[in-house]
Amino acid sequence: MYRKIIIGYDGGDGGRDAVAVAQAIGASSNAELVVTGVFPQGPFVDREQEASFARKVQAAADLIGVKAEAFPSTSPAHGLHDAAEEFDADLIVVGSAHGTESGRMSAGDVGVQLLHGAPCAVAVAPAGSRDDGESFRTVGVALNGSRESREALGAAIELARAFGAGLRLMTVSAPEPSAFGWGYGVFDLNAGMHEIYQGHLDEAAKLVPDDVEVTSGVLTGGPVWELLDRAAEQVDLLCIGSRGYGPVRRVLLGSVSAHLMKHASGVVLVVPRGVAADPGESSMQRAAEPAW
Repeated sequence: MYRKIIIGYDGGDGGRDAVAVAQAIGASSNAELVVTGVFPQGPFVDREQEASFARKVQAAADLIGVKAEAFPSTSPAHGLHDAAEEFDADLIVVGSAHGTESGRMSAGDVGVQLLHGAPCAVAVAPAGSRDDGESFRTVGVALNGSRESREALGAAIELARAFGAGLRLMTVSAPEPSAFGWGYGVFDLNAGMHEIYQGHLDEAAKLVPDDVEVTSGVLTGGPVWELLDRAAEQVDLLCIGSRGYGPVRRVLLGSVSAHLMKHASGVVLVVPRGVAADPGESSMQRAAEPAW
């Protein structure tokens, strides 16, 4: 589980949402929380505004009894990235973009920039978390057969155990022509693929400890991103893996993951490749270039 969590705080509602989610995640493992506000650096910075912002960051930290850091940088995303490396954090939590509908999540510019190359896991809090509080009854994980998604499974298992939550395994079967035949009968391709994918999920379920209640489901139909978006509504926190190329120990989003980070209804947590425990190899075919 997580040892040190950086909370991206900008003084607005999104920052307070991030605080609420970080508290909920951190409480399960007694993680150290650091409320981190990034301010511009350079000779033309308004020192009075800088001091005022630092006081807001400190006040937010004092409210929950944790450490505060005002971190200078050329941009908020760069500052949070550097802060995570300097403080050896293993999770960054940021809020949704300003104006996001309550109960929905949308990574703003900072979140999106941060998610391309972040040195640790990144979670985005839905709007309204500050008012509703966060309780994780069901943790979901999206699996696509890659090592990266199995690392996400490892993180999801740890989180579900820590929260005492149920675990839902999900994968997507891309739609195919409904049937084919050459005079020997007609075969339903979708039914066959659904059975294969469910078998993959059943294998993954065997890796889940007995003390975690696990369910699974194969999503079939429209675009992959649309199905996963709908699936995210079934869980309180969804774990997804990084794209299967790029530097190890870095987050790198694929197109589906990027969509989820802008449209999901619950907390989405992206696990960087190479940092989470792989719960075991699976016979699910590993994609050469995972799309998620």
